Amino acid sequence: MNDEKQGNKFRGFLAFLSGGIIGSALGLLFAPMSGKKTREKIRDASAAVKEKATSTTHRLKNVTTEKVTDLVGKGKVEVDDTTKSVKAAVEAGKTAFIEKKSELVDSRSDDKD
Repeated sequence: MNDEKQGNKFRGFLAFLSGGIIGSALGLLFAPMSGKKTREKIRDASAAVKEKATSTTHRLKNVTTEKVTDLVGKGKVEVDDTTKSVKAAVEAGKTAFIEKKSELVDSRSDDKD
């Protein structure tokens, strides 16, 4: 569910960004300015869009890296806990086996007497 929200936010951002780019381009194309001024405005607008996209990309990368690091850490804890539980179960099984074996050996020796 959380990943779906992140995906929707990202798609919304892309739609907003695309609309801004298209709107800016159309506004500049139909504006009553000289070619030189229009090209300067286009250059400035594209630089602003590039800066915003770069900033957003870095932010998303950082958020993703944090989430992946968190999930890996949680996974390691789960693996460690499971490993400890399995080791404890194996040790308990060994102890029970040794005790039962000892009982059987003792009962055999009692039967022989």
